[in-house]
Amino acid sequence: MSRPRMTVCGAGLSAVMLCGGALALLSSVVGGAAVLRADDPVVAGAAGAAGVPGDAWADERNPVRLAFGAERLDLWSLRVPRAVSVPAAESGVHPIDAFLNVRLRAAGARVAAEADRRTLLRRLTLDLTGLLPTSAELAEFLGDDQPGAWERQVERLLSSPAYGERQARLWLDVVRYADTNGYERDEFRPTMWKYRDYVIRSFNADKPFDRFVLEQLAGDELVAGVPQSEAERDALLATGYLRLGQWDSTAAIFQEEARLQAELQADLTNTTAAAFLGLTMSCCQCHDHKYDPLTQADHYRMRAFFASLERTDELEVSLQSERMEIDRANVAVQAELSQVEQRLKSEGLAESEREALKARAEELHGQQRKPEHAVGVRDLRDGIPATFVLSQGDAGSPAEEVRPGFPALYWPEDAVIEPSLAGGSGRRLALARWIVSPANPWTARVLVNRLWQQHFGAGLVVTANDFGHTGARPEHQDLLDWLAQEFVRGGWSVKSMHRLLVTSAAYRRSVDVPDLAGAGAVDAENVLWGRQALRRMDAETLRDCLLQVTGQLRPASGGAPRWPAISEELRHAQPAILEAEEGKDDGRMQGWYADAGVEVRVRSLYLVRKRCLPIPFLQVFDLPDATTSCARRDETIVAPQAIMLLNSPETISCVEALADELLSGSAESGDWQEAVIGGAFERLYFREPESEEREAARILLREVLRSGSESGRRHAVAELCRALVNSNEFVFVD
Repeated sequence: MSRPRMTVCGAGLSAVMLCGGALALLSSVVGGAAVLRADDPVVAGAAGAAGVPGDAWADERNPVRLAFGAERLDLWSLRVPRAVSVPAAESGVHPIDAFLNVRLRAAGARVAAEADRRTLLRRLTLDLTGLLPTSAELAEFLGDDQPGAWERQVERLLSSPAYGERQARLWLDVVRYADTNGYERDEFRPTMWKYRDYVIRSFNADKPFDRFVLEQLAGDELVAGVPQSEAERDALLATGYLRLGQWDSTAAIFQEEARLQAELQADLTNTTAAAFLGLTMSCCQCHDHKYDPLTQADHYRMRAFFASLERTDELEVSLQSERMEIDRANVAVQAELSQVEQRLKSEGLAESEREALKARAEELHGQQRKPEHAVGVRDLRDGIPATFVLSQGDAGSPAEEVRPGFPALYWPEDAVIEPSLAGGSGRRLALARWIVSPANPWTARVLVNRLWQQHFGAGLVVTANDFGHTGARPEHQDLLDWLAQEFVRGGWSVKSMHRLLVTSAAYRRSVDVPDLAGAGAVDAENVLWGRQALRRMDAETLRDCLLQVTGQLRPASGGAPRWPAISEELRHAQPAILEAEEGKDDGRMQGWYADAGVEVRVRSLYLVRKRCLPIPFLQVFDLPDATTSCARRDETIVAPQAIMLLNSPETISCVEALADELLSGSAESGDWQEAVIGGAFERLYFREPESEEREAARILLREVLRSGSESGRRHAVAELCRALVNSNEFVFVD
């Protein structure tokens, strides 16, 4: 849930002509860098010109002012982040700590000490890569007593390919990624994974977040003609974001295309508003918002930006150079194919020769190369369907027509949109440029809040997808505003923001504060960040780490998703899968296509996300539903998790593999039990067992060895490893 130089050019801003007082929002551009202005509230108060309503603060004719009066306009998130100075502090204090220390000292709250190095490197590695450090990496850090040791570890992890995989997993939660259509058939989308791999590449390359937004919302409008570079290909692949919503392939059967189109546009509008802006736009698709200064028309004005979108599963993404090579290769094939087909037309051919020619023709057809395709969109320039406000959100009850527009409290008039250079309408490009413009009070705040949540367990605004009246208020708005401005000043670099957060003293604090009944009770909920938050690993991290520490994790670098084996009972509980297994799905790919066991021992990011059947091991550890944007995963502690971690096939295969490795390593030892116990603790906990732990482990080994039917060292050692992975020390990030 983290993310990424704003280039503000004439073409960019002219495509989004802002009216009235909102023009005061645009930042000045100095040396090409966008700098947020400190207007407070966002609009400086100028009324609209010559009969055009102004913003809701300045003009009583504004639609929001007419609907709600002035009572909803005091919301903190409506104001552009203020120009905040870092509080004065003693020399050498990290700016984040300078902000936090003001509140901590004023409250007299107790501050936790810095965590030990083992804990710190484990925490940092999990946060930035979703994996555990290796013993060699830990030994290197523990032995580095030179200044800058921590910063060197941060840079190493930010440069790791696993960093992009971790950040991608968090972002895919926000945009509700899945590999299947959903609804009753839930068909597989064979090339949806190309969007997932685009996200991984973007984070590893530290693509500026404003560019990341532009590509996902309007990548096709940034590329004129055939892509000439990998960057242009990625811009096209990024439009997979616009296809992540559910698709009901039965709508046409029941003449429900209008209903499906309305649902698709509503879902895309609501996801875009929540993911990029922290707005609950879904609350006003049937009526004016109950709490925030958003009207029902605002929902449909934003929806109209997507009206020109044309979905395709055959978006050509081959580069110009690749297409030329394909054409050259096909010339020779086509020449021979023409000869074969001409020969087949001859009369008097022997049957054997005719069959041989048919076989050769089929073979040549298979040799013809085709351009690479992906799931994405194209944009219409003409014939764009009108957008209507729907009475009570009912697709069958259109009311007044609306044009594309931004929230009316700032910009009540229609957006002025210019066609894109790629020949499209320019609608989505206008929306994307507004989202990343300095005039926008939400985008930078929402992103840095997600990054804070990643590293501290909860955001400075706890409700990461809701910056409205019913959402949480920021406990440290000055800090949030400073971080948002710093993010933009730093070129929208996500890696730079990670670097800033994890080098603070606040990040490196222990989770423990002594005397919670005394001075520690001042901040029992930890809203002042006097200590770190104790967090349970999320589902994918837990599975990945289990594979990693037992030596089972296999490298993967993207590609089509892997399908782990699922029990027949679960598969056949889904009518669509059962229909496919009975051969009745007419090739719609409704089934479950299990891969060989070793092929699925990759990071969970690369496992299939099928909407109707989540992978059981991941689901029990709060895998989010892939139908709506997930702002923050649930973090439950329930009995089925312990049962799954003890008894699942994933756990059993992992601990048995680790048992074999530990026993092999103990073969030369005089006391194999001592060697196995020490090795297990080192592999799973990165430390030596304490005396009580050592004795408990010996008792467990002894009891299993004499338990009867399944005697044997391998089983006993596997049971020890199974107990150790099912522990707070392994499952939690402290």
